[in-house]
Amino acid sequence: MTETVITGGCLCGAVRYELNGPPIDMGTCHCRHCQRWSGSAFHSAVAFALTDLSFTKNEPLRYRSSSIMERSFCPSCGSPLAFRYLVSIEDPPTANPETVWISVGSLDEPEIRSPDWHFGVEGQLSWVNFDDGLPRTRCDESVGLSKAYASQEDNQADN
Repeated sequence: MTETVITGGCLCGAVRYELNGPPIDMGTCHCRHCQRWSGSAFHSAVAFALTDLSFTKNEPLRYRSSSIMERSFCPSCGSPLAFRYLVSIEDPPTANPETVWISVGSLDEPEIRSPDWHFGVEGQLSWVNFDDGLPRTRCDESVGLSKAYASQEDNQADN
């Protein structure tokens, strides 16, 4: 049995990637970090095992956007391509360093699956309306996210 290779890349074509494994989670985030990074009202991303990702044409630039997250984008056109957590935040369980979250808009075939949840809904813009019945969580309701930020602050205070 052969697995389907999932491909994608940036707007200008300078960065291309392949994913050699199944998607394991998908969500839409409405937090201000994701809005600013994506330049949009929200950001949808699909999770894969980090080991399933390989860049086939150039590497993206990586930016540590917070103490717990690294984001990747094209150095030529700026397209947001992926992000990953640098620590485990537990909820969702796929938010950990072994998982990479690929920007759905960068996939060659973005209809890969449907989202499983909404996150950061305190930042959802008033004119964005999803009547999809999916679970909705605020950033401050995420125990794992709060613990991760607190742990990072404790580590910084110790240094």
